[in-house]
Amino acid sequence: MTNEDLVEKVIIPICAAFAGAIVGAILAFKYQNKMELNREKRQILQVLMMYRNVGANELDFINALNTVDIVYHDNKLVRELLHTFFQQTMPDLFSTKQHIETFYKMLYQMAIDCGYDKLSLHEIRDSYSPELLDIHYPNRMPQKQPSAS
Repeated sequence: MTNEDLVEKVIIPICAAFAGAIVGAILAFKYQNKMELNREKRQILQVLMMYRNVGANELDFINALNTVDIVYHDNKLVRELLHTFFQQTMPDLFSTKQHIETFYKMLYQMAIDCGYDKLSLHEIRDSYSPELLDIHYPNRMPQKQPSAS
């Protein structure tokens, strides 16, 4: 076997296999990270949607809000709406109830980011909220009648 045969039949296939394995592993790692981030985004959105009519009475709700910055780090609009919401829940602005609409808009943008592009802002505002919830959550977010959008 000559040097050319050795290079052609042994070294090149070994290098190609090694390079293919490295590229495949890198692509798989990036894909897995992207899927994990998307799963985390959907989990946060799901928690916030579940408790959207009760507000900050649930620890899961508070924890989900506190993780939006890191999980939605790549969505500037969601993060801006989050911090606007935080400002509007301060005592001097809370009574204006602006935070409710800001919260719904944030949920809408989060839903779009997660791929739920058929979900409307109207559907986000409209939640099942029986009056019986007042027994469990006396300070829950006031419910507005959904407006047509």
